[in-house]
Amino acid sequence: MNSRRFVVRGIAMGFAGALLLSACSSSSTPASTAGSAKPAKSSAAAAGQVSRIEQEVAQMEAPQTTWTGPTSGPVATAGKKIVYLSGQESNSLDAAYGSYLQAAAKKIGWQVTIIDGKGTPTGWLSGMDQAVALHPSGIVIFADAASLAKPISAAIADHIPVVGLHACSVTGPCHGLFTNIQEDATAIGRAEADYAIADSHGTARVIIVTHNEYGIARIKSDAMKAELAKCPGCKLLAYVNFPASESSTRTPQLVTSWVSRYGLPFYALTVGDNDWDFAVPSLRADSVPPSKVVLIGSDGIPSAYQRIRAGNQYQVATVPEPAQEEAYYALYQMNRALHGMSPSTWGPPVYLVTHSNVNAEGGANNAFDPADHYRQHFVSLLTTGKTS
Repeated sequence: MNSRRFVVRGIAMGFAGALLLSACSSSSTPASTAGSAKPAKSSAAAAGQVSRIEQEVAQMEAPQTTWTGPTSGPVATAGKKIVYLSGQESNSLDAAYGSYLQAAAKKIGWQVTIIDGKGTPTGWLSGMDQAVALHPSGIVIFADAASLAKPISAAIADHIPVVGLHACSVTGPCHGLFTNIQEDATAIGRAEADYAIADSHGTARVIIVTHNEYGIARIKSDAMKAELAKCPGCKLLAYVNFPASESSTRTPQLVTSWVSRYGLPFYALTVGDNDWDFAVPSLRADSVPPSKVVLIGSDGIPSAYQRIRAGNQYQVATVPEPAQEEAYYALYQMNRALHGMSPSTWGPPVYLVTHSNVNAEGGANNAFDPADHYRQHFVSLLTTGKTS
């Protein structure tokens, strides 16, 4: 959330935001009657809505075998030197993006140097200053662009384009970046809510967890709320906001309090899978049946895949980011910038991982790796100017 993710992650941002528990209801109403407080729609209309959402969920679970990305672009000039500013190399996703960028760059004769931002705004600023000082052909950042306005401006003044990976709350140009690459945050939040609606047949009792120090987290959670509001038989029990860096201490206590306060069953949606790393041990300790608390997340971190695969670890779904595909796309976008072109507006489509497809699309390796042959397409675009 991972966000920024952007990925929402457990990076200490120095935010001391307070916990917000704004419950729509504190009752333990069974799921089958959870929407009774809302204005009634006709049963036929409600059933039609749920049926439509079920179809959309099935589509998001389907294999991504068709290439929907760019089909043309400028040929890359070999020998370009790119710097990757990692938000925090001790974070597995940050480090993975660097490795993926280096692997992709090697195929087109480019070189990627990695700088560790060490997980703090101060570290990002220092790392970005180092990156600009190297006078590279371009810079890719996986850190908060809003915190890096001054060095980004310095890079632009030195004719060094900067491409973001989850560096803003939105896709496309932002905060001085040539473009920012990530899945659409609104679509991710909607997908999580839709899974809960479909899985409960329109009767979900839901808790939303967010970390609004990240703009992308706010967008995701707002989309969840908006989608649930369209479901007449669903009920939002609580909207919980706290800093991502406090998840390890906050989440265990919260899940215990939810069981006590709201009763069972309920669905819990989060802007980042990392929260559920700390929820599951607490639920187990309280002997909560896995069928009664249904966890849904996003980012697609390895532990989320493992929980979904096990089938008895509470988490049933995640909306993963295609990190490898986004790394190749970052170099494609960088090449467009180096040729004075406008950025591509394509974005990776949303994919939903559940128990039925957890080993597909790269899932056997606990990561989302689409089967749309993106490596082949992007390498062909960068070496021949067109897809293969």
